[in-house]
Amino acid sequence: MYVEYEVVEWIGIPPDKVYSGYDLNFATLDILRDRLEGSYDQDLGVIIAIIDARITSEGYVLPLSSDPNVYFLVRYKVLAFEPVLLEVVKGIVRDVKDQGLFVDIGPIDGFIHRSQIIDENLEMLPDRRGFKSTESGKTIEIGDYVLARITQISKPSTPIPKGLRVGMTMRQPYLGKIEWIKRK
Repeated sequence: MYVEYEVVEWIGIPPDKVYSGYDLNFATLDILRDRLEGSYDQDLGVIIAIIDARITSEGYVLPLSSDPNVYFLVRYKVLAFEPVLLEVVKGIVRDVKDQGLFVDIGPIDGFIHRSQIIDENLEMLPDRRGFKSTESGKTIEIGDYVLARITQISKPSTPIPKGLRVGMTMRQPYLGKIEWIKRK
C-alpha cells in the first residue's frame, strides 16, 4: 500500500548552504532526498520520495560541539510503500528460480514459493525460465502479470529495502496469472 506521511524533525544543513544565499527549503529537500529516498524505515516502510520540505523554525547551532551544521525544525512529506498482510497486489514476474517466482510489486520484489503458485504439480522450464503445470498445462514465465496475496512480511533491522522480504501466494480464488483468472 502506498502511503503519504507528514514528518517533523530537526535537520542539519551545512554552513556553506546556509550562508551562501541558497534557498534553505531546497537545500533541506536535497538533503532529505539524498538521505532517505530508497531506504527502509521500520515505521514508514520503503521511502519512495520526499515530496515537500518546509523549514518551520529559526536555525540553531549546537553549542560545545564539533558539528558545523545549522539545525532547523523541518516539516516534510514522505511517499512510502508499506506492504500489508493479506493485501492483494498486482505484479510482474521478474525472475524464476527452482524455488519459485520473484514478482515486482512496485519498489520491492515479493516471492512466491513454487508450492504457492497453483494447486497442481509443477515442472521447471529452464529453457523458457518458467513453470508448467503437469495436469492442465498452464505456464507461467518471466514477464507474466499476476495477482497475489501477501502472506508474510519479514522486516529488516537495517535501513536497506533489499532486506524487506515479502512472501505471497496465488493459491486462492481469483489469484494467479491474469490469463488464468480470465478463464474462470
